[in-house]
Amino acid sequence: MFQLEPLHTPTLTLVAGLVLLTASGIMTLAGVAQRTYRGYWWWTAAQWGNTIAAAAMLLKDAHPAMLAASVFFSLQWPITMLGGMRRFYVRSPLPTSPWFDALFLIGGFLSWLWVWGINPDDVGARVATFSLINILGYLYCAWVIKAIRDWRHSPYLKAILCFLIGGALIQVPRLMTGVAGWGVSVSDQSYIQLPAVMLGLVVGAMFSVYMCLLLTYERTEHDLRESHRQLRVLADFDMLTQVPNRRHFNEIATQTMRLSAPGTTSLMLLDIDHFKQLNDHFGHAAGDEALKLVAGSARKMLRSRDLLGRLGGDEFIALLPETSVNDALHVADRMVRHVDAERSILEQSTLSLSFGVVQIMPGESLPEATHRADQALYEAKRQGRRRAVAAEDDDGEAVFTTTRPFGLSTY
Repeated sequence: MFQLEPLHTPTLTLVAGLVLLTASGIMTLAGVAQRTYRGYWWWTAAQWGNTIAAAAMLLKDAHPAMLAASVFFSLQWPITMLGGMRRFYVRSPLPTSPWFDALFLIGGFLSWLWVWGINPDDVGARVATFSLINILGYLYCAWVIKAIRDWRHSPYLKAILCFLIGGALIQVPRLMTGVAGWGVSVSDQSYIQLPAVMLGLVVGAMFSVYMCLLLTYERTEHDLRESHRQLRVLADFDMLTQVPNRRHFNEIATQTMRLSAPGTTSLMLLDIDHFKQLNDHFGHAAGDEALKLVAGSARKMLRSRDLLGRLGGDEFIALLPETSVNDALHVADRMVRHVDAERSILEQSTLSLSFGVVQIMPGESLPEATHRADQALYEAKRQGRRRAVAAEDDDGEAVFTTTRPFGLSTY
């Protein structure tokens, strides 16, 4: 009957070493060829450590000291990977410090050396000690990684947690075998279970390479989304006053008008009187402060469903759904009072506002209503500024029906 021959251990170790070397090379090449984040090279170092462990295992028969090197570089893998996680998620508070990681690794390796030094021929003791330290290392790393704030939202961190816990559980039978074989002579190699060790190194290396690259891509995708969001903000909002610019206001205002009942929305244009003189006499910094003051006051006086935008220069526009012209004039009055109160508190130069207010007619477009409001604003300027003027539509012509002066002194 056909029977499989047992695996040739040196050949298996050589194949595992080549696989580990390939994995380390992939990590290094990816790190050189693309943008990397803090911690990536720690992950790469962990893979090279596994490669060194396999190479040392090949040389242990000719050089017994290589056995200790193989053990150390096998034990370092989860701890070095954790060091990379600490740097990759540097903003996430973790329950232990990096020095404790190093202390754990050095303490575990010295414990193994001590057991080896007591009886170099006791294979079971070495296997049990190595397995116990490895299990504790995997569980320790899983515990620390679970403290990372992003682990609930990242499927890759969850996969790493599952892998670490599974890796610890898989080593329990080897630990039990080592404990049961405590005192076995070195001639009995069954307790070493070298094929299982090599397989574990290979699986761990390939899995970690895959997860590290995915974590890097996840971070890159997140950064791209954030950059896109910031670019969108820059494209849609006026950075000085933090209100929508003309283009973005027109977009959202047009959508709001479609959702509002015809003839129920008011449109209001406002600007700062003598703004050019304010800039000329007090400088552009004072002008910027005045713009921010007006925009801030307008946001406070408007409802959450109202829209405010900056058309350019010192001119602002507001869309007020379900608001009559008379109510819009009351809003303008409150806005003027708030600007004056804030100006007095901040000890800024005197300023006044002028308004043009219209009721958007059924079927009237936003540009048409804006044109009428602009005519009303111009009429407010003609009448002496510091006032609000309302305009109605009479066969395409603006008719100025209401003028409300405000008791603020102009510059």
